[in-house]
Order: sequence, then C-alpha cells, then structure tokens
Amino acid sequence: MEYKLLINLKSDLCISSGDSFGSLIDNDICYDIHGYPYIPAKRLKGLIREEAEEYVQWFDGEKQKSMEKCINNIFGKEGKQYSGNLKIDNAYIENYDELNEEANKLPNKFKKYLSTQRVLDVYTYTRFQTAIDEETGANKENSLRATRVIKRKNNFCAHIELDGSYEELELFKNAVKLVSHIGLNRTRGFGEVKCKLEDIDQKNKTTDILKITECNEEEEINLKLFLKSESEIMVTKQNSESSENYIPGSNILGNIAKRYIDDKNIDFENMPEEFIDLFLNGKVRYSNAYISDKNKTEFYPIPFSYAKVKNKSGEFYNKMIDVSGEEKIQLSTITNKYVTLDEKDYLRDVLMSENYHHQRPKDNSMGHVVSGPDGGTLYQYSAIAKNQYFLANITGKVKFLKKLLPYITQNTVLRIGKSKNTEYGKLRILEVKEEKINRQKRNYKDFAVILTSDVIIFNNGQATTDKNKLIEKIKNVIGNNIVFRKAFINYTKISGYNILWNLPKEQEEAFKAGTVFVFSANSGIDLKDSYVIGNKRNEGYGNLKIMNLAQKESKIDLKECSNKTDLIQTDKINETLENVTVGENIYNTLSKAIKKTIMEEILGKAINTIVKEKENLTNATIGRVMLMLEQSKTIDEFNTNVDSIKNNKKLDKVKSILKNKQVELLALPSVKDLSTLNKSMNRCNYNLPDGTQINITKEDLEKFTKEYIKQCLIQIRLKGEK
Repeated sequence: MEYKLLINLKSDLCISSGDSFGSLIDNDICYDIHGYPYIPAKRLKGLIREEAEEYVQWFDGEKQKSMEKCINNIFGKEGKQYSGNLKIDNAYIENYDELNEEANKLPNKFKKYLSTQRVLDVYTYTRFQTAIDEETGANKENSLRATRVIKRKNNFCAHIELDGSYEELELFKNAVKLVSHIGLNRTRGFGEVKCKLEDIDQKNKTTDILKITECNEEEEINLKLFLKSESEIMVTKQNSESSENYIPGSNILGNIAKRYIDDKNIDFENMPEEFIDLFLNGKVRYSNAYISDKNKTEFYPIPFSYAKVKNKSGEFYNKMIDVSGEEKIQLSTITNKYVTLDEKDYLRDVLMSENYHHQRPKDNSMGHVVSGPDGGTLYQYSAIAKNQYFLANITGKVKFLKKLLPYITQNTVLRIGKSKNTEYGKLRILEVKEEKINRQKRNYKDFAVILTSDVIIFNNGQATTDKNKLIEKIKNVIGNNIVFRKAFINYTKISGYNILWNLPKEQEEAFKAGTVFVFSANSGIDLKDSYVIGNKRNEGYGNLKIMNLAQKESKIDLKECSNKTDLIQTDKINETLENVTVGENIYNTLSKAIKKTIMEEILGKAINTIVKEKENLTNATIGRVMLMLEQSKTIDEFNTNVDSIKNNKKLDKVKSILKNKQVELLALPSVKDLSTLNKSMNRCNYNLPDGTQINITKEDLEKFTKEYIKQCLIQIRLKGEK
C-alpha cells in the first residue's frame, strides 16, 4: 500500500540539521538546494516508532506480544538483517514537485528572486533565545542563541510504502495519529503538529513494459536505463561513511534480483537456472550508473592522465600525449570528476551532500546525546545529492533481457544503498531504451585503453594489481601485435556485503577506474570502441574504452558544465511575458520573495538618498512624524496628520522630505517586477490618484510607501547624530 503522510504545523518548527549558518544562526534547519525546508525521513520514522511503542504499552499479555512483533515487522529491529516493511521518504513542503516544475518554467527575470536564501526566508524566520541567571534575573553572558524556524501553518507531505497484515497497518495508522510534536525544543512550544495518513489511489498507475524489437534471440543488445535520484543516495565501501559518487552495477543487479526473487518466490536451496543466467553467471552484465544530464549525455570517470595547470583556471593537459615540450607548467591530477571522452570534452562532477544524524539515548526521556554507552550518538554521512541524472546499461542476449523487462519498467523505483528504506536510496527509472551494440571496428596506430570502471584480474586464483598481468589480459582481448608505451595507474580495494549470510565479502585489490594504458601498433590494428575483461563483469567491473590518439594535442579544452542547471533551470525561455504562465503554487512563493526584496531595496534607496541641509529636522520632529506614520492606517490619513503641524517651517521641511516618495518607490526594479508578475496573472489592478494603473494592491503600495518614509526619516536622524 502507498500513502501520503500529511503534516500540518500548529506552531513554529525547527528540524535541526546539526549545522549553523555562519555567525548568524546557531541552529539551522534542514532545507534543500532550492531553499525549501523538509523533515528528514529518519526523524519521522523514529517518532512514529516511538509512538507505536507507547501505544502498545496500553495492552498486555498475548495482545501486547503480538503488537510488539508487528512493530519489528514494520520498522525493523536494530542489529538485524531485516530492515522492516516500511519505506518512508523525506517530508517536503506541500506541492513541492509542482513548485519546482513551475519555477523551472519562469523567465529569468523572475528566477533571480528564487535564490536559496530568498526562498528560505519565505518559509522561515529567526528566533532568538537566551538563558536567564536565576539569582540576578539578567541574561547569562554569551548565552544568546539564534534558531531558524519554519513558520506555523505550513504543510508538509511524505510518501510512504507499507505492506503488511491488517493488524500492522492499523497499528501504524494509530501511531501516526499520535505524533503531535516534532523537532528541536518540542517540549518548549516548538514543533506542534497534526499528522494524517491518506491512501494513494493506485487505479491510474500504469506500467509500460518495453517491447524489444523483433530480432535474433541470440543477439546481444543493451538496455539503457535513464535514472534520477529522487532522494540522496549512499553507496559506501565497507566500514565507510563516505558515499561513492556513482551507483555500482552490483547495487542495480541486487535490487532487480530482489524484485525477481519476490515475484517468483525463489528458493535458494533449489535455485532455478533462469535466475543463475540472469544474475549470477555473467550472461547478463549490469554496468555502473554514472552521472548524466537531462540530454542523457554519457560521462565516464576522468582518466588519470588528465591534469590541470596549477593556479590557473580552465587550462588542462592530457599526459597520454607527450607534455615534456611544455616549459614551466606545473600539473596536478584531476580526481572525482567525469568527462564525455569525445570531441566535445565536457567535464562534470557529482553533487554530494553532508548529513548529520542523531541517535537518541536508550532512555527516551532524554532528547539529546549524553555521555555513556547508551547515551546516543551524533554521526555524519556523505551522500549523492538528490535530483541528479544517471545512465546505466544492462547488456546481454535478447532471450535473457526479455525476462528482465517486467522488473525495470518506466517509473519503477529502485531502492539503492544504505538506509534505502528511510530517507536515502530512492532511484527512479525514467526511461528504458533498447540500444544496438556498435560492433564496427576502426583502425588505430596510437591509442589508449581507458578503464571506465574498476577492473579485477586474477593470477593463480588471487586478485592482483600487477600491471604486466593486466597488459597481458588486454593484449589477449584486443590483439598481441601492439606495443606498450606508458601507463597512468591507480588502485582501489573492492568490498561488499552478502545479505544472505549477513557477512562482509572478502576485499579484493583492483585497478581503479580512470587508469590509462597507452599503446601503439606500427602496422595498425582494428578495434571496437569498447571491451570487457576481468572478473565480476556482471557487476559493473572490467569495462574498457579505446581512445584514438592520432593527431591529438597535449593541451585539451575541457568545458566545465554545472550540475545546478539540471536542478534549478531549464532551457532558455522567452524573456517576454507572451505565452508565459506562472503557476499558482510558485506565484505565492515568488510574490513573497519579491516583496522581501522590495523591503531590502527600500532600505538601500533610503541609505543612498542625499539629504539636503534644509531638510534637516530635530529628533523631536522626526519622532513626532514617525509616530504619526505608525498610528496612521493609510497614507492619506498620514498626510492629513502631517498637515496638522502648526509650525509652517517644520511643515515645509517634512513635506519636502515626503515629496515624490511614492514616485521614487514605483521606480524600484523589484516593484516593477512585482507589478509585471501580477499583470501576467491578471491580478491587483489599482489606479493611482493621477489615473496611472499599476498591478500592486493598494495595501502593499501603502505598506511599501510607509516603510520608505520611515527608513528615510531614520537616515536623517542618523545623519544628524553624526
């Protein structure tokens, strides 16, 4: 069953990220790259489990034991292999997907207002707290703390999957209803919430299974998977808290295999031959999934021969070609990036995130970490950031791949890596496409063999990193009439975890992806574009790519492309308002962001206003005018109150300051943009006294005008004090 968990904030909420924002905020909240706040799934799972355990205490005897078993079936049990049936995602601001989709369609003149901090300011504000000395009643020194909080009345939504018995589902639903407080200081007025679980209608869900073009059953083809990380993903090595920046083929294989096992109810003691062919004996190969973009561009781990010039931006060399002729250049190797390995030479990296988690003490009455073995802990994970695109290949004969198609349909979600059922590991298949394998050969004289994945080779039954053994393997695959010239090598250790045995796999040494071997063939040699060698080829290892070095120069033009274009922008959009539709969801956020910008521009405008000597006012007069401004409900009422000043000299000075303030205000760029936005939505038509029509509400215009007058008066006072 699939559900939506709806969370309504009844009070301000601080979902602490464990981080701070410079010197401005001591306790910051969790928010994404766009600035939208979210509630981490691990917090939700922990809170719901806590309420479920409290709920069970109301029962006794066999009923209580039965319900405790249900809790472990739903949430899993610490230290056990089984992780429970519950799959829960982060809770994002209501209509999160629609907000991002509508934001991507905005003209750039509006997008500039949706910076991360500007969006964050729309949904949050900062609260200050200090500790009080009980003896003196004064605040304690250095105790002031700033906490960013999400404004009350905001709504959040999380996607949940849970399959289980009727008793388990009812227990979970009741536990959700009992969650009433979330986050930091939830016993001190923060984080009061109302939670509700809604069923998701499954009737309109479609699963389109790819139909492979009619061809020879024995023909080998590729199935290309276009993937998107819909949550952060952790794929770590053994005993590591740092994620790889790609998705290993073994993880993809394991996830599809689990779906197959669950569907076919496989018995491992009598494993069918079909399962062995699809997942174990290498007849079907599952490649690593490397970073891509919306255009499905193929990227590969950057070769270790690629280097950048130290202290210079945008200058790169390829040491496959001799660089000894280049004088006075210092080169440093480029790591953890990806390139297209074609004539375009695009360079790209993978966005990673750092996340802090808090495991509470065994004593549930404690809300923070304390010393001692059962005092809880703080820990940190790095992960692949969400909303990035990846490409993977599944290669094999048509007769095998047809068996896999029901398990890799479009919109299928693969759960990958650590904590894959809670907060991390959600990888969606956006598209599955059949691709013929290019078997054409070209003639090479000078060429490089680039390892586009880690390569494991064995010698006398053991993994080895002897380069001569690897060169021998390469020659066996592509031909012996070649001469080795040079190499750029790095090594790694391969590890893993056997879920069935609940034990780590033996570590194996391997050649790291990006390793390069340069060869030459005096009489030329005919080669394909790519080859596969070594062990564990079905898990993404052993991939080689051939690069032609003929007529190549050592200096290369690597064009760096930003990942953020996939996250917050789309292709160029017509900057005019013709045919531009601003969605209702993003309109509210955008208009609030522009209004905040207007307030900032008003302050800047007031600071830069040149105040003439004749406009100098006494502090008493300034205070009186500001009091009039504060007590007046409208600008007209304020002007009437100003006219009541009996001293004509003072009255003239005040009026000279107030003159044309509304005209100056309407000339601000942000005010014009707000009017343009409202005009595009056919909203807020308002006629000024002179008949001019603007698209700003009378209330907003008066609020901005009063703020501008106030800031001008403050600047006059400050100037007088100087």
